[in-house]
Order: sequence, then structure tokens, then C-alpha cells
Amino acid sequence: MNHRANTTTLLLLLLLLASSASAARAQAPQAPAAPVQTEPSADGIALAPARVELEMQPGAETTVVVNLDYRSSNAAAQSARIVASLNDWNITRDGQVEFYRAGTQPNSASAWLIYSPAETTVEPGKTHSIRVTVTVPKDAAPGDHLAALVVEQRPDTLKFAQARRQMVVRYRMACVFYIKVPQLTRRGSLENLQASADASGVTVVPTLKNGGNSVLRPVSSAKVLDASGRTVAELPEGESLPVLGGAELSQKLHIEKQLAPGAYSVRYRIDFQDGSRMTEGVTDLVVK
Repeated sequence: MNHRANTTTLLLLLLLLASSASAARAQAPQAPAAPVQTEPSADGIALAPARVELEMQPGAETTVVVNLDYRSSNAAAQSARIVASLNDWNITRDGQVEFYRAGTQPNSASAWLIYSPAETTVEPGKTHSIRVTVTVPKDAAPGDHLAALVVEQRPDTLKFAQARRQMVVRYRMACVFYIKVPQLTRRGSLENLQASADASGVTVVPTLKNGGNSVLRPVSSAKVLDASGRTVAELPEGESLPVLGGAELSQKLHIEKQLAPGAYSVRYRIDFQDGSRMTEGVTDLVVK
């Protein structure tokens, strides 16, 4: 007796905002910029670079190369048909990356990008290149303009077995673009600081604001001090999520340390990497 296949499509969004960047300055037309390679996993399709930052004057044009690397340890691995498209993207206040139809966001750069090929077949063991040409309008406003090159497997190339239950994995990857038009400004501020504790540890929620027009990549740390001023838990210094120009970010930070009942203070330090001094915030924490 045949059973209809129960097929689940799993979209794997491989957006690595903190991965190696391909950064270039374009004051005039120039040769293709060499991308920074990221090491793909043993099996699967990798997109490199995952982030491209270009500082470009109005009216300038440049071309970059985004590589698709298909690796597989399976000798019977088959070729895959992939298709590329453009999206707008943003980071929400709670730190989620969201994608939108191209040209629908106020700071969209999707209309500035032309890419080729739009569709291709990738073979195991080979690297395939997509050339992306960026042309900045002469009247472009200063600040960061965002776009994403999204690459995914065509649905009609997925193999379905009609007589059995299965899971089909459909790859969806993105290379995000920051097109930076001078004059760029970065103005970070700590707007609020909250802390709470439960059985799993301490949660610290700083609210960060970027009053400028270009992305901030702050570096921060946190400490929990008891009533005597002794450090009882801490989060070592590390890079937070990017804070886009004109945006706010409230990212939860978790310290895996269960606290005994008592009164504590949480000290949060942040360097916005904008040329200003280190900022420190302190908030009270009572554990009952």
C-alpha cells in the first residue's frame, strides 16, 4: 500500500553577521574586490563572504564576487540547481534578523545591485562565483544602505520519494551588503539597563541606541557584585550584535550562575567603538 510522502522543508538561513567581512573602499570604478573566504562545513553549500561592506561615494561603481562552495563527503552527491534573488533586511529591536521584499525598506540598496548569474547548477567539489555590481546613485543620502543576496535551492530540484516518509532540507543562504555613503556618523548610547535572576542564572538586558547613520559593533562586558562589592558572576568582554544606524537594540545577555537570595548590583560596561569613552551602567538586582 502506497502512502503519500510527508515532506517537511527546512529552511536553513545561514546569515553570519559576525563572520569575516569583505571590506573595500570605492571612490571610483575599480576591479572586482577579492572576497574573504569562510571555511564551509564538511558537507553542504557554503556562501562566502557572508558580509560585504563597501564605502562608496555617490555615483561610484564597483564589483565584488560571492562564492558558492559545494562540499560533500558522499561520492554519490548530485549537482543542485540554485537561484539567487535580492532582499532588504534589518535587525529588529530584540536582535532578530528579518528579510523583506526588495525595495520596501527606507534604507534599501537592493536597486543598486545587479548580479550574475541569477541561476546556476552547482557541482560537488567545485566553487561557483556570483558577480555583484554595485552602482550608487549620484543623489544617494549619507549613511548605510542595506541589501542581501539570497541564494536558495530550486524547489523543483528536490527529490521526493512518493512511498515513504521523509525530510527534505532546502538550503537558503544570504550574503548581506552594507553600502556606506559618506558622511558617516556613529553615536552610541546606553538608554536603559535591566537585570533579573531565576534558577538558570542572571539575565541582563541593556538597551543600546545608535544616533548616527552607520552601523556600530560594540564590545561589552557585565559583572554581578554582592553587597560587599565582590564579583560573584560575570560575562567576559565580547562583541554584541550590530546596532544599525538610527536603531535601538535590546539584546538579552545570560550569565549561567544561580545566585543565593540577597541584594546585588549589575555593572555593565560597553565600548561603542565610535571614538567616545567607555560607557558604564549600574542597576540593582534583588534575589528572593
